[in-house]
Amino acid sequence: MWARGPRPGVDSHRLSTDHFAMSYERSGAWTVDHALRVLATGCAEWQRPVPAAGAVVLGPDALMLRLTTPDETPPPGWIAEDNGRTWLASLPWLESAAVDDRVAEPYPLLVSAGAIDAGRLLLNLAAADGLIGLDGDIELARNLARSWSRRLTSSPWTAGSPVIRVGFPPDPDFGGWDVSRLVEVTPVLEEAERGILIFADRPLGRDVYQVERLLAEPVRRWTVVAVGPGDATWRFTVRPDGTVETGLLRDPVRLRG
Repeated sequence: MWARGPRPGVDSHRLSTDHFAMSYERSGAWTVDHALRVLATGCAEWQRPVPAAGAVVLGPDALMLRLTTPDETPPPGWIAEDNGRTWLASLPWLESAAVDDRVAEPYPLLVSAGAIDAGRLLLNLAAADGLIGLDGDIELARNLARSWSRRLTSSPWTAGSPVIRVGFPPDPDFGGWDVSRLVEVTPVLEEAERGILIFADRPLGRDVYQVERLLAEPVRRWTVVAVGPGDATWRFTVRPDGTVETGLLRDPVRLRG
């Protein structure tokens, strides 16, 4: 499944994506939020940090984390596989596991990328080591960025992180800041502990300097997504057929499925 090679012992065809798409809209966000709170609670109890994860997959009977740094010592209830690159926990166990609401959300910049054979793929945009680029079919790429911005202001795990869009038309379903230039939100950029900037096109003018400055901070507070840049560190290519190349998977992700 992953670009590094398939994870042994998993039947990637267990899931009906049509059924899963409907169940995700109905209860998937709650399931993911609760599961990640269980993870954070378990790590806190074991006095260890939450693992660095680039992606989460919600399947029919398990939640899977794809780690950016291998880690073979998960807390109880989780199983490490693929030499510590993957953690798994069963959904029945997660649903009944205890949660400490005082523990911070581990991945507040998690967004849905679409469907894969194993389930619903969510990406942790905060894991990017630099600029995130969306290219390919520009209109579909811009629609994907717009969808991410809406989810980031409505998902239960966002924990109030500011979401700033640059160059998008007004959108009643978006609950963050819509601006034409970053100078309009300078106080937010300077004061926020973390947040995300989403550009409808590649940054221009003074915004280029601002983006470079924010991404160069020793402790990075801001994640930056832009449609169309050629110098992105993490690039997603949106095809006209509605699939996305993520760089994480051998096969493309289906935006609808």
